[in-house]
Amino acid sequence: MSHLESALHNIIAQATQDYKDIATNDPVVQSSDDNTARGEHLDRILRAQQMEKKELWDKLYNLENSRIQDQANSVFISKSDAVTTTARKQLQALMYEHREINNLVASEMANLDIMEQPSDDILEIEFREDLDKQIKQYASLNQFVKKQLDDLTNTLREEKKVLSECEDVYTALKEKERELAQESYVQAYPEQLRREQIEWDSQYKQDTHDLIDFLDEFYPPHPVDNAGAMGDQCELKQLLEDLMNQAVGYPDNPYIKLVPGTYWSPYIQTLVKGGVVKYHPTDSSFIRVNDFTH
Repeated sequence: MSHLESALHNIIAQATQDYKDIATNDPVVQSSDDNTARGEHLDRILRAQQMEKKELWDKLYNLENSRIQDQANSVFISKSDAVTTTARKQLQALMYEHREINNLVASEMANLDIMEQPSDDILEIEFREDLDKQIKQYASLNQFVKKQLDDLTNTLREEKKVLSECEDVYTALKEKERELAQESYVQAYPEQLRREQIEWDSQYKQDTHDLIDFLDEFYPPHPVDNAGAMGDQCELKQLLEDLMNQAVGYPDNPYIKLVPGTYWSPYIQTLVKGGVVKYHPTDSSFIRVNDFTH
């Protein structure tokens, strides 16, 4: 055993003896209740704790002796006594590789510093060539896209023309279909159509006479506005006749103008409230027969 190990062993032994002296000579603690020593139960607890402390300290002492004997805590070991392990060999190999790599990196960095840099003129020429190449590529792409757009525009124009022609043909065919259907109906039922036409004409004349009689009875001629009892007369049937003639003769402009001094206002209001006629959207001096076909 070396001198250092002997010194450590003596220190541990002295500390063990001091602890034993302190543990076995604990002072007697007086109770705060009656100023007497603690009870037997507390003494038993203290004795058990002292025994447990002694056992733990003995285990610590034995463990330390074992470590000393195995030289687990040795610090100073001569090189002649050291045994090179596999891990140490690997560490030495890695350290050698690391040193060599650092040397190579330093050598390459030194070579990099002395390399000649290209002149600015060469860099500018290369940049201009690359830029010119990109411009040519973009110009070619632009021409290609423009050609595609022109082709699509022409195709769309032709398709619109074809669509318009198809619509015209469709309209003509529908009109021809209606004409053929009418001719076929007339050819198939000529006598029936003549009878129906006669009946409709007779019914129209009868309805017209009935309407005139109704207007003469309930809406007789009346003096126009502000004309007095002996002024011009306003006939409701004549007004309706003018409106219907205008609507049939001029379907694009079915309105007639209400000239002051030629009509009686209550008759106009009666026709408007009855839904027979209506005013012009922007000029109330014009009226027309309401379009009952829609």
